[in-house]
Amino acid sequence: MVRVKALFLDIDGTLTIDRSSYRFSLEAIAALRRVVDSGVIVSLVSSNALPIVVGLSRYIGLNGPVIGETGSLVYYDEWGLVGLATKSAREPYEALLREYGVFLEDSWQNRFRVFEYVLKLKREYVGGARSILVKLRRFVESRYPGFTVDYSGYALHVRQVDVDKKRAVLYILGRLGIDPAEAGGVGDSYMDSSFLSVLGYSAAVANADDELKECVRFVLSKPSGLGVVEFIDYILGG
Repeated sequence: MVRVKALFLDIDGTLTIDRSSYRFSLEAIAALRRVVDSGVIVSLVSSNALPIVVGLSRYIGLNGPVIGETGSLVYYDEWGLVGLATKSAREPYEALLREYGVFLEDSWQNRFRVFEYVLKLKREYVGGARSILVKLRRFVESRYPGFTVDYSGYALHVRQVDVDKKRAVLYILGRLGIDPAEAGGVGDSYMDSSFLSVLGYSAAVANADDELKECVRFVLSKPSGLGVVEFIDYILGG
């Protein structure tokens, strides 16, 4: 049996039924409850606003700290709210919306964010997401030092450069006294590569970005939520 003490999971595209839906995989939720019952600490790692991530963790029945805003914020009942970012991305986010509004839509989540802000690509421009991202990233990085833009497949994320999911995961592991070699994780987007690269048992779901598949230990045979079930079966010795 593989000895994993902590498990970190992305949400969108990983726990959902596929990468174009917000519907959770019920099979994945059942598997998460099994792994919690086995004594593993399970944490959600997301770019969503923190209240969403905290709510999901509680109602699924998970037991670990949660990460929101791509690592900018950590919450755990025993620790309270921890801000790992120091600068708000509000100014570059507002500038992008003004300069590139032809491509972009605002997100309702921004009213509930502290450090990182998000924008949605208008439907007709989603197919050209990568080329638009290059343009937006160049704009932000040239005018707002210390900030950048990433694209998760769901939204564009305007954030502080030196704060990401990796930093938040290492912060949690350090406070819990768990070696990264004894932790596992699953993701679907190249944005997950930062935190998965430091874990002993890193995995990408079958429909993940190719960039992510190249830097993980395991590429699962099933997509999204079903891939999570596959990974949990593996670490529980099924």
